[in-house]
Amino acid sequence: MTPATTHADRRIDLTPDQLIWVDGFATPPSPKVRPFHALASAIKLVLNKDDTRQVFEVVTALSGASGRKLFRRFVATDYGRRVVAEPVELENILADFARLRAMPAGSFGRAYVDFMDEAGFTPQGLLAAAEEASVDMKDFPEIAEFRRAFTHLEVSHDLWHVLTGYGRDPLGEVCNLAFTRRQTRNPGLRLIIFMGLAAMKLERWSVPVMKAARQAAHMGEAADFVLGHDVEALLPLPLAEVRTRLNILEPTVYNAVPDGVKHKLLRPKVAQTQTERERAKAAPLAA
Repeated sequence: MTPATTHADRRIDLTPDQLIWVDGFATPPSPKVRPFHALASAIKLVLNKDDTRQVFEVVTALSGASGRKLFRRFVATDYGRRVVAEPVELENILADFARLRAMPAGSFGRAYVDFMDEAGFTPQGLLAAAEEASVDMKDFPEIAEFRRAFTHLEVSHDLWHVLTGYGRDPLGEVCNLAFTRRQTRNPGLRLIIFMGLAAMKLERWSVPVMKAARQAAHMGEAADFVLGHDVEALLPLPLAEVRTRLNILEPTVYNAVPDGVKHKLLRPKVAQTQTERERAKAAPLAA
């Protein structure tokens, strides 16, 4: 990370008169839109789809007022209000891998921990990527509820992979973001989706990536507002039942693409992917 993007350089000065109140909760002013920074980060993500930090870079650079709108929708639900008020710390719930592994085979929680085990990921990895990309707001307890809502969303990314059935291959990542875009209405995701699809289409014209992404967007539109549901209550339930409850449709177009083809799309053009870095860090601890 270059000096131009360090946390110290990206700290904000937040004064009480800048706070915007939403349903009794303080929220920060909308971040400045930075299209060129977003474009540069999107290019980095296309070069390495495992570099999760770049997703948060683009989203932060283009979000504008969409974050506040999503926060308003979230706290309008009973569960969302409980998440920010108690608070419900989803990152700790999802980090309890022992508890999740003890859940029945076929359950949402068991499927999630299997997904994370296979990738060598933890919820803290997502939070670290988001932390690197975001402005530092930890010193502002007055917006703690706003921060809590978006921590909840950030750690939901891999959970939604499991929920939708989209894998960690490049097409699965883009489709998961297309689903998320319709759920959250964040304009930053649109740029990532467009560039990812364009790059895949240039590599393999015959693969129906556009059709798969359109179906993912339709799935996000047709589904219930996922953030409004109690995740902890859903984890022990059969995954099929959870999908039915939330009206998660089957990603038939994505599923029809052979796994070998999906994994050959957008192969990382960097020396070391984020997955490899995380595994390298974990190796000494496991020894």
